[in-house]
Amino acid sequence: MRRTDLVIGPASPDLAESLGMIGFAAWEQSAFGQDDAGRADRQKLLDEFVSFCHDKPQTMLIAATGQEILGWGAREEMDNIVSDLWVAPIAQGQGVGAALLDALEGAIAKQGFEFSELETYAGNAGAVRFYERSGYEPIWRGMKFSASLNYELDKVRFRKFLREAV
Repeated sequence: MRRTDLVIGPASPDLAESLGMIGFAAWEQSAFGQDDAGRADRQKLLDEFVSFCHDKPQTMLIAATGQEILGWGAREEMDNIVSDLWVAPIAQGQGVGAALLDALEGAIAKQGFEFSELETYAGNAGAVRFYERSGYEPIWRGMKFSASLNYELDKVRFRKFLREAV
């Protein structure tokens, strides 16, 4: 079921705590969090989410309905790479991630990039299916160190060719 009441817009530093908590909650309930087996320092990870949201709001888009924020996505380097896509657990499966990804891809295309790339944990079957359904194709898979988690993860990198900017 795709939500029709979503508004996609810019983030701001005053939303950092709420956005960080959404990112952390989404990570925690995902295959990332489920497979972590207590290896990550969860408080440190939450703090990193909040810090990122405070320090880099200009790289982020949020999805909201009314006053409720349901998710956010980011392009940390403002290039063609989607660095983050996090949807509150209660809003997953409602088109929030798709709407954010569409908006991020639009911004990437508007900058003149031909394709978008992103990475996810290879064991996160739901995310892998989501990206494949969204038109992404895997271009690489391998172990990659995560500074936030402080250990290596089996990652998959995806690429999607974008239509020309209008």
